[in-house]
Amino acid sequence: MRAPFLVLMLLSTPALALDQGQIRTACYTDCEKETGSNPDYKACLARAADTADALLNQEFSALQDAVKAAAAEMEVRPEAQLDVLKDAQRKWIGFRDDTCNFEDSLAFGATATGGYLSSCICALSYERINDFDRIRHSIFGR
Repeated sequence: MRAPFLVLMLLSTPALALDQGQIRTACYTDCEKETGSNPDYKACLARAADTADALLNQEFSALQDAVKAAAAEMEVRPEAQLDVLKDAQRKWIGFRDDTCNFEDSLAFGATATGGYLSSCICALSYERINDFDRIRHSIFGR
């Protein structure tokens, strides 16, 4: 009886999903408004990326917990599914980092270098949070 309650509790957690406009605001616009110098702007973008990455880690853990709870409810072991999830996340992090390094390289060594990296990590991390939110809601329901 405990497993269904746990699944319901996990699924009732407010989603951190953001639409594209909210992602743009969190990862670009807010820092433009809040800072007056390039070093301050880049520091703000780095903090935004760190925040998004921390939220991504929370959502990754929540998805793992949801998988475990669903498995417990069905009286099966979740190790295979958790291994696939972990492998997919490792590959996704590689994709994110490669994509963001490419995006940062488009500054061609100018003062925007580093800022593009942080804003990209921020944006792609929120998009991955949206993926996890979609998975939790479409597979496990509300």
